[in-house]
Amino acid sequence: MSKDLERISMVEFQQPIRCCNVTALAYGLTVLGFPTAIDDIFYATRLPVSSVLDDGMTLAETYDTALRLMRSSKLPVSVRVVHFDRPEATLAWFKEEMARAASDPQDIHLLNFNVNIAHGTALGGGHFALLADYDTDTGELTVGDVNPRKYTRFWKCPVERMYKACVDKDSASDRSRGVLILRKEQA
Repeated sequence: MSKDLERISMVEFQQPIRCCNVTALAYGLTVLGFPTAIDDIFYATRLPVSSVLDDGMTLAETYDTALRLMRSSKLPVSVRVVHFDRPEATLAWFKEEMARAASDPQDIHLLNFNVNIAHGTALGGGHFALLADYDTDTGELTVGDVNPRKYTRFWKCPVERMYKACVDKDSASDRSRGVLILRKEQA
């Protein structure tokens, strides 16, 4: 069991309707050792509820929210975003990053992906969830989902399919989806 899967197994979140992005952010921070409720994020960032509920948030908007949260709460966490329309976001890079990330206790990766592509079936649009594990032998990712009632708490996906799901363009931003990386800063 990877370090991330072990830590993610210790806590569980259920997203409110259309709040997978904020829920993933709260879940990720809690796993890193900074217990965070979804309401904490709305309060600390003054994020308008309508901006989340009306049409969801893009990866860039979620990144901005994470930055505002780190500034206002003074959490020792850095935030990095990688849209998969950037040249460095290749499948080879993704595989290497997933292998490294699953065993690194200092970071959590929030995946932003197209649900239909990731699950190989028609279930919905865009979604955010946590990388829990990556088995390099089988090529499967284990995803810690923020909506276990709909998708189950943990589910597996071939790394190539998740990569395609992250490359998918978000119609709200006309940019590829990708990954948000939360990293605990050294004291």
